[in-house]
Amino acid sequence: MTCILQDYRKDNCGNCTKLCTHRVALHGLNGDGGRTLNANIPKDYRYVTLNNSPVRESQAKIYALLDRYVQTFKRKDGDIKSLYLWSESPGTGKTTTAVALLNAYISTEYLTSLSEGKQPYLSGAYFLDVNEFQTQYNLATMTNDDEGMRRIKGEIKRTQDARFAVLDDIGVRTSSEAFRAYVHAIINHRTTNGLPTVYTSNLKLEGMREVFDDRLYDRMRDQCAEIFFSGESKRGRR
Repeated sequence: MTCILQDYRKDNCGNCTKLCTHRVALHGLNGDGGRTLNANIPKDYRYVTLNNSPVRESQAKIYALLDRYVQTFKRKDGDIKSLYLWSESPGTGKTTTAVALLNAYISTEYLTSLSEGKQPYLSGAYFLDVNEFQTQYNLATMTNDDEGMRRIKGEIKRTQDARFAVLDDIGVRTSSEAFRAYVHAIINHRTTNGLPTVYTSNLKLEGMREVFDDRLYDRMRDQCAEIFFSGESKRGRR
């Protein structure tokens, strides 16, 4: 039995059962619900943490930095820096790491709320696969699917308002001006409101100048720490 709270328990949730109230709150009764589902985290990544990440060993220096970074999730002032994870090739562990950070945020928010006697948020974090999002958008526009466009706009709103978000695979495909405007709206809203975002891409942060425009690039750069992932592909070793 696995749970993203295992990094925060002395026994690593070794005595956890399927009916553990905390596990159900985070993962649902059968691992297909709870806060990780509400955060739109892909099924294969819902139990990834910084400690069990298959990327940790190969990116040891980065993970030592991230271990310190997640401590900022406890800040009362909400001052959490955004991160831009990039590599020159796919499969170096960026998405796995981004989800591990998202799960760390969900866990910290959940445990902090309980310690303060508050009801934990049901959907304080969100994962947006920008590549899949673009595919859905293209399909909806090509087929004049009004319901599909309503779902697209709903996903934009959820990503804009999440207190912590991952924008995965940003800028990896050419796109229409209309689609870029949607992504621009998400990023602009989040940077304007100081909401932390973890981006992953195969482009340097400076490449966002060409993907979007100088103004949005400057905003992203001002609030982001850029982290380069080197090495060979780890795909298939999740």
